[in-house]
Amino acid sequence: MRHRRCRGRYALLAGYALLPIALTAGPSAWAADCPVLEGHYRVESFGPVLGDSVTALGLSMAGFRDSEVKITGSADQSLSFWIKSGLSGAMGRQPSRVLTRGVDYDCAAGVLTLRQSTPSTRQTDEGYLEGRSIVSLTRSGEGLGLATEFRGGQRSTLYSYESARISVPKLGTGRILREGIRWPGVQEPRPAAQRYEPVPESDQVRDLRRRLDGLLAGAVRIGGLDDSGTRVRASLSASRSEDVVAFEDRLREAGLVYTTARAPIWTNNQYFMEFVFGAGPGGTAHGWHPSVFRVQEEIERLRSPMISVRRVIDADDGYVAELDVIGDESVDPLLQRLRSGTPMFRRVELIDDSPQAERRNLRLVRLRLKTG
Repeated sequence: MRHRRCRGRYALLAGYALLPIALTAGPSAWAADCPVLEGHYRVESFGPVLGDSVTALGLSMAGFRDSEVKITGSADQSLSFWIKSGLSGAMGRQPSRVLTRGVDYDCAAGVLTLRQSTPSTRQTDEGYLEGRSIVSLTRSGEGLGLATEFRGGQRSTLYSYESARISVPKLGTGRILREGIRWPGVQEPRPAAQRYEPVPESDQVRDLRRRLDGLLAGAVRIGGLDDSGTRVRASLSASRSEDVVAFEDRLREAGLVYTTARAPIWTNNQYFMEFVFGAGPGGTAHGWHPSVFRVQEEIERLRSPMISVRRVIDADDGYVAELDVIGDESVDPLLQRLRSGTPMFRRVELIDDSPQAERRNLRLVRLRLKTG
């Protein structure tokens, strides 16, 4: 009996002796699944993957050209993200975002995958797709690899009014798209085409910055100004659609000639846009040519509740607006309002009005618009 008690005591002591080893081994094995992401990176490869990534990570101000992102911490516990927005920005004194393992992301096989998907779109040869993307991060040499898995398809709008929209998926249009980009480490040499030496702002950039400062009205922010020699590209952001509309209207009133390099797009609770200021090729300056966003906002301001704007296409010297019209609703009142109720359009023409095969009570109406 005494020997059995001794054996039980030795077994218990052995169990306590092994416990620290188990506690030490556990986190190490857990951490082995996570990539080492700590580093300082240049933001490159503009496009939908970048848009999804900065939105999902909550780093919207890093979406401007020549931005940088610094990551500190260990992915097996948490990561802090610091951003420098645009060429003229400065690295933040506080992290813009802190992500925690098990709350914001998971790790497996050296890949960090965010738990929360983000609304996303893709323009493909088959059409405009709407859906959601999952973003993953991994190490890529001295840089950072970012990948997205987009799942979505085309949708038909049944009803749209102000911020409300009811739509249904189009059968047979579902797609899964997997894409990736890479942010190089800041110490990596830039490709020859991207190398530059920091120089003082040109007279053209200083003049544009001075003129824009008087038009921002505190509601629109400049992310950066890039002088191409004859024209200046401006990266801008705003928090509300009405701020974008008012800003473009102020540009028109001030006589600032611009074209849209990137139409205003809503991401991470902000609108981002890129306008190019100055005369076009050949040195000619055309009349006001607002963004497709501004044109769509004007149509939606005047339209009937039974009519929704599917999209507006920039057609060089004008625009083509595609409208979804429910039932037998006449578009004549809308045409009249567009011709007389707004000074934006100097010409409004009906291209066609046709039923949609997939929705018996829905018509597709296309308009040709030219701004004044």
